[in-house]
Amino acid sequence: MEEARKRADRIAADLKQQFSLRSTWHGDAMKVSGSGVNGQLMVAADSIELDVRLGFALKLMEGPIRSAIEATIDEELA
Repeated sequence: MEEARKRADRIAADLKQQFSLRSTWHGDAMKVSGSGVNGQLMVAADSIELDVRLGFALKLMEGPIRSAIEATIDEELA
């Protein structure tokens, strides 16, 4: 579980750099938020799950944002 949390911290640091997201741990969930973005990163011993909600203005950029987040997670988990 500790390794999964470390990976989640690295993913959050990348997302902060790319999208100016803030993150805080609440148990096994990391809450992420920023301008027009809210969500959480759930961590288990064998998985990491990200749920992100975009505000109306960012919905137009959903595709590129999704691709960037998926690339960040794939790179960290590879």
